Amino acid sequence: MTRLPFVLHDLQDSQIYALAQAAGRAGFEVVGTTNPEEPWVRRSKYVREAYAMPCLSDLTASMYAYYLKQTGLSGVWLPCTDDLAEFTARYRGFLEKMGMRFLAPAPEAVARVFAKEFPEVEGLVRPWGGEVRVASLYEEASKLPYPLILKAVRGHYRLIRDPEALVRVLDALQAREHPEETLAIEAYVPGEVPRMASAIVLCDGEGRAVRGFTARRLRAAKAGDGLFGETTAARAEWIPELWEAAARLMEALGWRGFAEVECKQGPDGRWYLLEVNPRISGWGVLAEADGAGVLAAYHALCAEGARLEPAVLQRSRARYVRVIATVYHDPDWAVPTEPQDSLMRRARRLAQAVWAKLRDPAWVSLGAWDAWDLKASLWLLGRTIRRVWALFRGRTRLD
Repeated sequence: MTRLPFVLHDLQDSQIYALAQAAGRAGFEVVGTTNPEEPWVRRSKYVREAYAMPCLSDLTASMYAYYLKQTGLSGVWLPCTDDLAEFTARYRGFLEKMGMRFLAPAPEAVARVFAKEFPEVEGLVRPWGGEVRVASLYEEASKLPYPLILKAVRGHYRLIRDPEALVRVLDALQAREHPEETLAIEAYVPGEVPRMASAIVLCDGEGRAVRGFTARRLRAAKAGDGLFGETTAARAEWIPELWEAAARLMEALGWRGFAEVECKQGPDGRWYLLEVNPRISGWGVLAEADGAGVLAAYHALCAEGARLEPAVLQRSRARYVRVIATVYHDPDWAVPTEPQDSLMRRARRLAQAVWAKLRDPAWVSLGAWDAWDLKASLWLLGRTIRRVWALFRGRTRLD
């Protein structure tokens, strides 16, 4: 019996494409969608077919469903972004009629995650915060406890130290062409990037956490809108107390499918819950490199109806350094870790990552680079170099 392929959306995105490569290395075929039809998608040895269609962010949900139906795709559906996770929860029946196999939480559970309405669980501290309307922030600015974190857009955070700074940031955000009506705020947990860690939790159809993985951030991109952005370097690290707390949280939410639980260890040693992403993330590439087998487990649950016993299979050995990055993502070697970070220091980071990979291919994952997928990887490398060159010449962000 031929195994069902993974169905991935937005393969033009280097992070999602890296997940497609990870699925291919695990022995699964990949089909999906792309916008635009990038050369690495056409030349991939892992992607059997990909259909050009608009992204969900450019359409209404019903129009996206229409375009997706026209592709005729079927297989194990894997949402990799927040909006597609929400779409999957809302359009469950439609996707099932298309022949998609997947695990998805109830729409109410996704809404609770977005609103940061989390149950109390042992091992996790919930700092105050949530989504707030901008008009209310203006009114309450003088009453809020500082410092706090303001999240304006996906992955971009700003540390706010006083009411005056908050008002200045709100004014700047409202001056944009498309100002946001709501923003997320939360208490600031002191500490540098390496105090942050994430747990990938996979829950089965009964809501049991059956597979998992934990990893610690090493470096993160300095976001254009604030404090830090996406992770560019991380290491696989088994953190049992974090995993157990994250598993309890997702089971209490009645979760189905993947979730990423982002946390930060405070000065008091306790783990503070920052947010939950309702889908698999780029951490999935590191998890696969470390032997966690989360993609194979998801495929078994969805395609075969298997009942898995809870297990953690990671080896806590792999390391992730994002060398290849396109679209909305930054490569680790191009991102300054401090204001005075020289080109020489960044070049040294790149050389160290490549040398580590040459010495032990199983130790380092370079993101969307795969020597067995050489044609596609070279196209991705060329696009990355051009974008970084434009960054250095124009002193602007990559995207």
